[in-house]
Amino acid sequence: MPSPRRALEARARDAILKSIIANYKKEKSDWLKEPTIRKAILAYSMFRTENALLIAAIILMTGCATTFLLSPLGWAMGLLAGALGGLLTLSLAELLFLYRSLKNENLHADAVAGLFESKVNFDPGYLKDKSLAAKVDKALEYWALIDDAVQKSPKGVLRDRLETTTQEATHWLQAVYNLAERVDKFNKNKVIEQDLQTVPAALTDYRQKLDEEDSPEVRQQLERTIADKERQLRILEDLQNSMEKADYQLDSTISSLGTIYSQLLLVGNKEEEGTRLKRLQEEISEQVYRLEDLAEAMDEVYTS
Repeated sequence: MPSPRRALEARARDAILKSIIANYKKEKSDWLKEPTIRKAILAYSMFRTENALLIAAIILMTGCATTFLLSPLGWAMGLLAGALGGLLTLSLAELLFLYRSLKNENLHADAVAGLFESKVNFDPGYLKDKSLAAKVDKALEYWALIDDAVQKSPKGVLRDRLETTTQEATHWLQAVYNLAERVDKFNKNKVIEQDLQTVPAALTDYRQKLDEEDSPEVRQQLERTIADKERQLRILEDLQNSMEKADYQLDSTISSLGTIYSQLLLVGNKEEEGTRLKRLQEEISEQVYRLEDLAEAMDEVYTS
């Protein structure tokens, strides 16, 4: 039996997976036209418990009907009529069942989960930096509290809007982890850590040699080397600054998650609360944008 902590992480991964699927579906005008999607839904439907019960019921009814036909039609004709009737009934029932499965959007996420599972990137246990892991843990706790609060709300229009808030919070949780993962990756990179110490010292040494060098050719080479080292140092410093900004942004976003949760508890069950929810969703979107923007900037510098 998984620990409560592992169960919570699995719950978050499931929510992230559903969010990925929902976003993919939103980007496609009609995703059921894609062969892989349609095939996954049909295969999932074929092995559903409901379909197994349907097939069993038709087989049972066919057996009863065949027994009833044996007397008036004879043994051979009774079996043939029963078999043909059962096959026709089963075919029609399966076609209707599969058609309804394709139209039932509630089961689509479960049906295509295997196609998108590899896209889920959320494993707090991967983080080696304890401080970063603690921040992701706190974000996960707030996400769970928000999700629990929404699940306990009465069904209706307001509940639908609250579920949209949960989806936004799930996107936020993923953005928190993505940024923490990048900072953790930087912290584990020993080459960058060494370069931050050795490159400034090398620059000082090269500049001193340039001052003492008389040969034009050697001076030209030294100037090129110094320019390359200066560029390397600028990129290293930019990366270090980005990491520091990311760390501060994570602190800020954790505080914002706590504030969002507190404000969510104040939302009543009235229709007019939609305005307050909209503001909360806008605030979450703004936080997600900041996290993703910073992560993209870090990727650009890291690639350089």
